[in-house]
Amino acid sequence: MDVDLTGCAVPELLRLWAGTMAELNARGLVRTNNNPVGDLAESIAYEHYGGERGSFSQKGWDIRTPGGERIQVKGTRRTAGRRRNLSAIRDSDYDIVLVVTFDENFDLTECFTLTRATVEAEFNRRPHVNGRIITVTNRLLASDLITLVDLRGAYQRISAPREPPETVNTAGDVR
Repeated sequence: MDVDLTGCAVPELLRLWAGTMAELNARGLVRTNNNPVGDLAESIAYEHYGGERGSFSQKGWDIRTPGGERIQVKGTRRTAGRRRNLSAIRDSDYDIVLVVTFDENFDLTECFTLTRATVEAEFNRRPHVNGRIITVTNRLLASDLITLVDLRGAYQRISAPREPPETVNTAGDVR
């Protein structure tokens, strides 16, 4: 869906963004008003794996599956010229990292997991960020270090339009 926004003034664009974030929040897909990439990746992962979502103060893992596996979710959106580094992993209280990559239009591209042992063996701790940074390279994507995960079904399930809330008119009729 392409929308021509060139005729919109800056305040209109910001209201569209604010309205979009409010609707994503109402649908339970984002939990903050920050860039939605990470929250959306977590929502897709939660829909796919089920289990329990970690709290904001939870270190290490974002989702604990019904089987007890602790998953750290890393989301990224590829745009022109953007580096392929993910945000730092600062805690080792996880079993696997799930990488969810979107293109510039928020379509899923690569989705894969790496074990904690792989992350610790392949990506050195960087003192200036106090953590490990996974760089998604073509070599990594072609390697047997990753396990591809198909999240398209989960993304499709959470993408359905939301039913508008029921309203009551002045006569007391529910619509």
